Parts: sequence; structure tokens; C-alpha cells
Amino acid sequence: MSEVLKREDLSVDVEFDVVVFRVADHLARFSYPTAFMIAQRLRLSAGVAARVAGVTQEERRDMKRQDAPHELNAGVQITNLSNGKPELRWDAWPEGALVAFQFGNTTARWEADKAMIVAAWFREGGRQAKHNAGDTSQTIRVAGILTDANENARLARR
Repeated sequence: MSEVLKREDLSVDVEFDVVVFRVADHLARFSYPTAFMIAQRLRLSAGVAARVAGVTQEERRDMKRQDAPHELNAGVQITNLSNGKPELRWDAWPEGALVAFQFGNTTARWEADKAMIVAAWFREGGRQAKHNAGDTSQTIRVAGILTDANENARLARR
């Protein structure tokens, strides 16, 4: 089963110290540290998907500057909707020119620029939830995708 959803069918909200991701009538709740990890993984996957799609380096740089939540104007493809409560397991990965995000039995796919917007929503939700929890600690996370430099150059030339 696959369907394309509208903007109002997708949201990231905060319930005290928990970030709630809603897609259609399915909810997934994540702790704020997990929300930060999801945002980071979505951003990394969006970079890879953008390169595959032939997005220029300048355009990718502009995508990364989207630190505030923005409107998501296009549809989102959702597959394998489960009728049960989604589990807390999740993953995000590049799928060609798209970014896939799985939570429980539900998988959402976005174009790279839209994945960056959803990542910004997760990041903002994580910040709000962390503030609500009274957590003032600072954590620095660094992530990257190690690839072959020749492959990077080949993808960038497309």
C-alpha cells in the first residue's frame, strides 16, 4: 500500500520531553536525544540523495542552511502502513535520489530538500523537548558518510 500525503498529514510536535512524529493517523514518540539523531541521519541521507539527483554543491549548501522549520509543500510517499502502534525502532537512509525514513512498520520517502525540512522539524522539536525537560547539557555529535573520493567526484559531475 502506498499513498501520497498532504502537508497537514505530517507533523513533528512536542509533548513535554518527548518528540512526536505524526504521519497520517500513525504516531511515533521519540526521546529528544533520539530526535537529534534522527535529524542528523536525515540530513546526511539528504546530502547523498541530492548528489545522486545531480543537485549542485551550491544548492546543497543552501539546503543545509534551512535551520528553521519551513513549510513542506509537496506530497510525501508513505508505504507499509501498520494498523498497530508503531514501535520506537527507526532508521533513515538514502534511496537513490530519495531519503527513506522508517519508524515501526511505516516508511516515508522524501526528496532531499524535503528531508532537510523534516530534519529541521525534528531538530527544533528536540530543542523544545530538551528545554521542557530542564536539560542544559551540551553534546556535540559528529557524523559522516565515508565514501570513495572518486565516487564522490563522479556523482558531483552528474
